[in-house]
Amino acid sequence: MGKRFIVIALLVCFTFLTAQVYAEQGKMKSGHGDMDGKFYKKAMLIIMNQEELGLTDAEVKKVKDLKIATKKDLITKKAEIDLIAIDIKAALWEDTVDINSVNALIDKKYELKKQKAKSLVAACVTLKGTLTKEQTKLLKGLCKKGKKY
Repeated sequence: MGKRFIVIALLVCFTFLTAQVYAEQGKMKSGHGDMDGKFYKKAMLIIMNQEELGLTDAEVKKVKDLKIATKKDLITKKAEIDLIAIDIKAALWEDTVDINSVNALIDKKYELKKQKAKSLVAACVTLKGTLTKEQTKLLKGLCKKGKKY
């Protein structure tokens, strides 16, 4: 009886821990915690709180345009990266593998990843630059209050 209880208790603990691990992985995959997720969240926070921040229509349009342009750019770069990854796999399936062409594809893939990260950083800097110091303080205050979009 005692051994059976211990085994059941351990299984229950294992089940809860496993569920927690999968929940955390789901958060990471959904874009929370990555740089582009943070960019979109901040842009939406600015747009949704435009009145509290005292933004003009032109400033709101600039934020929206930046968000859309950034999203389009990231989608395009991701698609290019995915296509190159497919080309790499296809090249490796050949009977004779040309290592130089595979290496060139790998270089191209990581060059695109580098460009993607740099363009995202540039978008974050541009987004940050759209707000004045006072507006930035107000936005931080809204974040601390837990204001959501």
